[in-house]
Amino acid sequence: MDLSFLQANINHCARAQDLLSQSLAHWSVQVAVVAEPYFVPPRDNWVGDIDGSVAIITQGAAGSPPFTKFEKGQGCVAALLGDLWIVGVYFSPNRPLAEFETFLVRLGALVKQGQPHPTIVAGDCNAKSAVWGSPATNARGGVLEEWAISVGLAVLNRGSVNTCVRHNGGSIVDLSFVSPAVARRVQGWRFLVGVETLSDHRYIRFDVSAPPSIRPNSVGPSAPQQDGPWWALERLDKEALELTALAVSWLPAPEGPVRVEQEAEWFGVAMSDVCDAAMPRALRRPPRREVYWWSAELAQLRASCVASRRRYARHRCRRIRSQNHEDQERQLYGLYKEAKRALRVAIHRAKVAARREFLETLDADQWGRPYRLVFKKLRSAAPPLSQSLRPDLLANVVAALFPATEYTTPPPMMPTGVASSSLSAGDIPEVSPAEMRAAVFRLRGKNTAPGLDGIPGKAWVLALEHLGPRLRRLCSAFMVQGVFPARWKTGKLVLLKKEGRPAESPSAYRPITLLDEVAKLFERILHARLVEHLERVGPNLADNQFGFRGGRSTVHAILRVKSQAEEAVARGKIVIAVSLDISNAFNSLPWPCINEALRYHVVPPYLRRLVHLSDRYVMYPGADGWHRRAMSYGVPQGSVLGPLLWNIGYDWVLRGANLWGVGVTCYADDTLVTATSKTFQDAATLAAVGTESGV
Repeated sequence: MDLSFLQANINHCARAQDLLSQSLAHWSVQVAVVAEPYFVPPRDNWVGDIDGSVAIITQGAAGSPPFTKFEKGQGCVAALLGDLWIVGVYFSPNRPLAEFETFLVRLGALVKQGQPHPTIVAGDCNAKSAVWGSPATNARGGVLEEWAISVGLAVLNRGSVNTCVRHNGGSIVDLSFVSPAVARRVQGWRFLVGVETLSDHRYIRFDVSAPPSIRPNSVGPSAPQQDGPWWALERLDKEALELTALAVSWLPAPEGPVRVEQEAEWFGVAMSDVCDAAMPRALRRPPRREVYWWSAELAQLRASCVASRRRYARHRCRRIRSQNHEDQERQLYGLYKEAKRALRVAIHRAKVAARREFLETLDADQWGRPYRLVFKKLRSAAPPLSQSLRPDLLANVVAALFPATEYTTPPPMMPTGVASSSLSAGDIPEVSPAEMRAAVFRLRGKNTAPGLDGIPGKAWVLALEHLGPRLRRLCSAFMVQGVFPARWKTGKLVLLKKEGRPAESPSAYRPITLLDEVAKLFERILHARLVEHLERVGPNLADNQFGFRGGRSTVHAILRVKSQAEEAVARGKIVIAVSLDISNAFNSLPWPCINEALRYHVVPPYLRRLVHLSDRYVMYPGADGWHRRAMSYGVPQGSVLGPLLWNIGYDWVLRGANLWGVGVTCYADDTLVTATSKTFQDAATLAAVGTESGV
C-alpha cells in the first residue's frame, strides 16, 4: 500500500496544529512527522517523544497502517508503520554543538533499532549544509552530514528553496533522510510554497510506494474481491421487501428430498435479490476531506493569507525599488500578519461553535455522539485492521489465534457402560413452527454486523414472514441428514486491537468472526435443543459454571466465592484465591475434547453431527488481498453455539477431583481456584496443587 507523507514544524502554535489537521484530511495524508507540536493528544494515532517536541501521526481514515512498535527518546521518536521504520526528530537551535553530537549518538541508536526495516528520518535539526541546499555549511551541518553517512542514510532535500521563512530571511533546516532500501520508492518529494501553515515553516510532502513483495491477490474463485455486499439499511423500504419476499415464496421448491447445499445457496441468492429490491447497496464512502469545524469561509481566509504573502514576497524581490519601498514593505507585511491573525481568530471561533453545536445534540439523544466520544466509541471510518497490518505480521497473528491441527487425545469422560442415545432418521423431530418463531424473535432483537453475505438480520426477520416455511423445511432437512451447509461455516474475521499490548504480539489482537445471520438463526434452534437435553436428560453442566447460562451471571459467581470466604473465616481458616487466565481460550479448545464431552453428556448423535466441527474457515482482507484460514481448534467464534460448546468442552475441568479444601468457580473461561486451610502455608500449598491440576 502506497503511503502519503507530510512533514511540518508548527512552532508550538495551537491554530497551526488545527490547520495541520485540516491539511492532513484535505490531502488524505496517511503519515505526518510534526516538529514542535502544540501538544501531543493521548490518542492511538499519535506518538510523541519524551519532551513533546516531535510527534508522528497516522490517519486511519486515509488508510494508514497502525503503529505496531514505537520507541521514544529525547527530541526523537520512532514508529514502525507497515514495513517502514519512521523516525521524527527535533533539535533546538539554542543548544550547543556538543549536545548536538550527543543527540546524534542517541538518534543513531534509535535508527539501528529499526533494522532491517527501511528507514525514514524526518524533522528539524536546525543544521545548515550545502548538501541540502543551504548557501553555506555550518558546524552543526557538517556533523550531521558525517552522521548520515555513518548510519547509511541519504538526504531527499532538493533545490535551494527555504523551508523556514521569517520576516528577516530564511533557511533550509527541515530535512528528510532515507535508507537506500526506501530511496527508490520515494516519489514526488517537494516543498509546498503556496500553502499557508500559520507557522514560519513550510510543509514538505512525498509519497512512498508499496514494496514489490506486496501485490494484490485472491485466494481463489471463492474469495470475495471486495468487502460486502452491503446494503443501506437506513433506507430500507419494508413494504417493498415484504412484497418481494412474497413473490419469491411463490417460486416452487424442488421436488423430492431436500438437497441442502443447493437450497442454502438458493436462499443466499434469493435474499440478495430481495435486499436489492428493498434498499440500495451501500457504497464505501471516501474519507472526509475536511475536519468537522472547517468551512468555505476558512478556506477563503487561508487563500487570502497566501495571496498577502505572495504580494509581500514579490515586493521584497523587486530589483528596482522606489523611494517609499520600505514603507510599502512594512505595509504589505502588516497586511499579511493581519490576514494570518484573522485566520487564527476564525479557526478558534469555528471550533468553539462546532463544539457547542456538538454538545447541544445531547438534548435530542443522550446516548448519541457526545456519549460515544466520552466512552471512546466514536471512531472515524477506517479500513479493517487486518488490511493495514504487514502481511508477515498478519500471517503470524492469524496463525497464533487459529492454531493448526495437532494430534490431541481427549481425556476419557464417558463412564463405563453408558451408551449414547440414538435416533433413527424417522424419529428425529422436525423443526417446529414454535422453534422457528423463537429463533426469529431472538434475531429480531439483535443489531450485529452481518457475515460475508452482507444480508442484515432485519431483512431476514421481514422476509421470513413469507419464506419461513421453506427455511423451516430446509432446517428440518439439516436435522435429518446431519449436514450443516459449507457456506454457513465460513466467517469473516475482524481483528480488534487490545490496549496496552505490544503490537507485534498476537496477544494484542482480539478475533471476532462474523457469520451469516441465517446460519446463526439455525444455530439458535440447535442451541435450544442442546440446552433442553442438558437440563432435562443430562448430565447437565457443572453447577460451578456461571458463564453463558440462563439465570446466572457474574454476580452469582461472586456471591458463591463470597459465601465460601465468609464461611471459612467464620471457622478461623485462611482462604487463598488464584485467578487463571486461559490464553486464546475459545480458539484453542481441541475438537476431540468437545466431541468427547458431547458423548459424556449423552447428546444425541444427530445433534453432535450438526455441531459442524469440520471444514470451517475464516476469511479476512490483507494488504495483499483476501485470505482464507482453515480452523481445526476451538469453538465457532461469533456463532450462537460457541459459548455453549465452550462450557461443554471445559466442563471436564470443573468436574475433576479436587483435594479437600480446594474449590473452583468459573465464568466461561475465567477460572478462580480457592484453597481453604488453617494456615497460610497450607492454603498456599493447596492453591498451588489445585491450580496445577486444573491447568
